Amino acid sequence: MQTADRLLTAFLAAVAVLIWSHDRSWLGAPDDALPLLAALPLFVWLAGPWRASTEAFGMNRSLLAVGGVTFVLGLLTGLNLLLALAWASVVWAWLSRRVDRETRKRIWRLLPLLVLAFPWLSLDFPSLGWWFRISAAASAEFFFQVLGFAVHREGTQLLVAQVPFDVTPACSGIKALQAMMIAGTTLCFLQLGGSRAYWAGILCLPLVAWLANASRVVTIVIAALSGGPEFASGWFHSVSGWLVIVAVFGVTYAALELARRATRKGVWA
Repeated sequence: MQTADRLLTAFLAAVAVLIWSHDRSWLGAPDDALPLLAALPLFVWLAGPWRASTEAFGMNRSLLAVGGVTFVLGLLTGLNLLLALAWASVVWAWLSRRVDRETRKRIWRLLPLLVLAFPWLSLDFPSLGWWFRISAAASAEFFFQVLGFAVHREGTQLLVAQVPFDVTPACSGIKALQAMMIAGTTLCFLQLGGSRAYWAGILCLPLVAWLANASRVVTIVIAALSGGPEFASGWFHSVSGWLVIVAVFGVTYAALELARRATRKGVWA
């Protein structure tokens, strides 16, 4: 690594700290935001082994310009997503000229991790939590109606077999959504990192996260109907969330494994 690379690394680290401190609303729930930093070591690990190119130090000026303009727009609009995209653009403008072809291909596929390393989703799109809540409540309504239960729903409030439920903001799943996207990106890369199906897997990750949240709401309602509201709102409430996430990601892993085998048979190039 040349001196210019070291200086640029320090500069990027300083800008990353600036982005994190630009909107400090995440300090209200640091245990939800700080796990996002795991995206950076995951990026370094998955992109390895790192092999430098033989070219002299240089950067892609077009990407650098895009990153600069996007960063300014992010500061003007207050959108943390734009700041994250700008930071990832500058990293790509640098690394695309500093590593060999194979490393460059891995880095390109892992760029979503760099964007996900900043707490922009819950800060920029708070209304997304409402849509997660209302859709989870509607899914639970449909599920129990199919099973033959008497169900009445008003917004995020449910009445199932005369037992009331409310899909509160804490049940929106929005706080864990970005962390789940990081875990899902890692899983997709490990399974499909060398095929075009990888990008299809990435696009499906929001659906997987939504499915996990909706399944959690249904699971809690089932627990309340079978074990009572006290049981469902007690220790099972928090444990069920992790159990559902593990189960959904287990199914996702199986689907990715099938896709990986399909790529080996030439279904996807």
